[in-house]
Amino acid sequence: MANPVQDERLLNRIIVYGFSAAFGLVVASLQALQPIRTGFAIEFSWWTLVAFLTGTVLMLPCFSIIVYSERKTPRRSALAVVTLVGLGAFFYPMRVVPHEKMRAIFTGLAVAIIALTVMGSLLLLLHRFFEREEKRH
Repeated sequence: MANPVQDERLLNRIIVYGFSAAFGLVVASLQALQPIRTGFAIEFSWWTLVAFLTGTVLMLPCFSIIVYSERKTPRRSALAVVTLVGLGAFFYPMRVVPHEKMRAIFTGLAVAIIALTVMGSLLLLLHRFFEREEKRH
């Protein structure tokens, strides 16, 4: 039978290295995204590999802090960095979008934000409801 402490350590390592590698892939894909006259193209080069390794190495400390730190301030700071990198990765490809399509894209983005906010609010309401019911019984 496996030791729960060893299992937790392994899971934490998988989380840290997996998320760091995922962010490395995001950075590499952003580097490979090249604007062309008709939109964009994906062009892999040695710089893509460098971007992957750089993104992975730079995100490792953030995810280590998020997973291992018991203090709130470093965790919140690392989460803020991860959030900013994620938002930057989301908006960076907008540079290849033609200006005449920006309005439609931001309209869709606004609708998505509203839908996610409604769904999140409903899930929070359900969570609070079930917590209250659990305390009663």
